[in-house]
Amino acid sequence: MHLIVGGDSVIGKALGNYWEKNNIDYHSSTRNLGLSSKTRPLIDLENLDLANLDYFYDAVILCAAVSKLDECEKHPNRARSINVVNTFKLAKQLSKSGAFVLFLSTNQVFDGDTPFRKINDKKNPINEYGNQKSETEDLIAGLENYSILRLTKVIHPKLPLFKQWYDDLNNGTEIKAFIDMTLSPIDINIVVSKIDDLVRKRINGIYHCSCDVDISYYDYAVDFAQQYGFSKNLVQKDSCKNNSISFAVPNYTSLSSL
Repeated sequence: MHLIVGGDSVIGKALGNYWEKNNIDYHSSTRNLGLSSKTRPLIDLENLDLANLDYFYDAVILCAAVSKLDECEKHPNRARSINVVNTFKLAKQLSKSGAFVLFLSTNQVFDGDTPFRKINDKKNPINEYGNQKSETEDLIAGLENYSILRLTKVIHPKLPLFKQWYDDLNNGTEIKAFIDMTLSPIDINIVVSKIDDLVRKRINGIYHCSCDVDISYYDYAVDFAQQYGFSKNLVQKDSCKNNSISFAVPNYTSLSSL
């Protein structure tokens, strides 16, 4: 039996749907008491209660986290208690029970000064989210059976930014996108397949899942507009320097699979 920690997250839901379609047994945690059940164990990383874990799991996928960069900057102590302290407490407990632990991490553990960072490149996070993920990586790497999967920007149909873009463009409203902030977009279905593959193989180590390009949000927005038949003239350039962004922005976000 597998366990998805963070079953209400976008990746957690997508992974659960994939396993359900492929008849793979799993439980999917929730932090909502009203939604909890035998197959949906209550796991709240903000108020972790290890006594709730009374089931043996052979593999655990850690999807739950405070992943908004600005929230980590504004509330670092709260974010760290979730992203580092309680995530590792949970992972350690499940690992002791014999579970293989798969931890989802991020390209933000690197400074982004150069593209296509390799797996063994030296980490140098420049924002709080990256710091916390890097710290948890180091802790997870001390477990007996683990994988760490670093992800770039995961793209899915319900991504709020893209939904807002579509709604505005559909209404003939101009949208603004940063010319000086990049993403390396990776489809959520690719991420789910990679997670499933790592769980099946259970080979200790660090892995990357990334697109093969770095693209500015502006260029991506232009492609997005044209993909849906809207004029690229509705997309205007903006700069993150002109906006009150609380976190440091890497120049590149892509990762190498090597």
